[in-house]
Amino acid sequence: MYREHRPHVALAPFVDRLWTRSAAAGPAPPRRILPDGCIDILVDLAGGGRVSAIGTMTRPLVVDGGVAALQVAVRFRPAGAVPFLGVAADALTDRRVDGDDLDRLGWLRGEPLGEASDVDEAVRALERMLLARLAGVPRPDARIAHAVTALAAAEAPSVDALARALGWSRQHLRRTFIAQVGVGPKEFARVARLQRAVDRLQRGRRGDGARVAADLGYFDQAHMAHDFRALAGVTPAEARSSAGSIFPIRSLYAGA
Repeated sequence: MYREHRPHVALAPFVDRLWTRSAAAGPAPPRRILPDGCIDILVDLAGGGRVSAIGTMTRPLVVDGGVAALQVAVRFRPAGAVPFLGVAADALTDRRVDGDDLDRLGWLRGEPLGEASDVDEAVRALERMLLARLAGVPRPDARIAHAVTALAAAEAPSVDALARALGWSRQHLRRTFIAQVGVGPKEFARVARLQRAVDRLQRGRRGDGARVAADLGYFDQAHMAHDFRALAGVTPAEARSSAGSIFPIRSLYAGA
């Protein structure tokens, strides 16, 4: 079972949500997690509290649905993880890194999450640790936060227009965005549009593909299908029928 938990208001500039997942071993279809522009820190409660960081993804992550799991995690907003991790976001892109390999994750070992009696207690403990860490981290760059919001909007600006609005060159925007988010602004906009498309398809009716493609600025359905294959590894029809395993991130990419 997957559950989401809204973060403390003080964490909102950094954190999209806390989440938990529990599952018993047994026959179950694989879960396909889509790129979403975010970095997660995951604590494996079943594994004694082992910590890992999941970087921003440019391709889907397919997880065996039949394996027992008990996990608690924080999903950072795009650019929200770097102050906590102390490394450039692109150092983690498409990688899962053990917490022992990230020196700045030592603060997560301050409380024995792996000994929590239930996942709700573990969520509260993880949130306390994030709040305690807040005093020692800078706020996310306001210009990158603005760029993330603009690129995640239903009508995203071009990268050139966004760079001009920020007073930056296109090259400087790209370098800074990659370091803070983990992918370039153009790739992030593609991911955001994919997330909105999945959400629309799963909430809509069969046969809505042409309308979704037009509304979201794809050239046509073939263009949308190409992006789905590249970023999700499935067709739009397969994404529509996989609600519950695809997991579009509605809080960031809602309302297309």
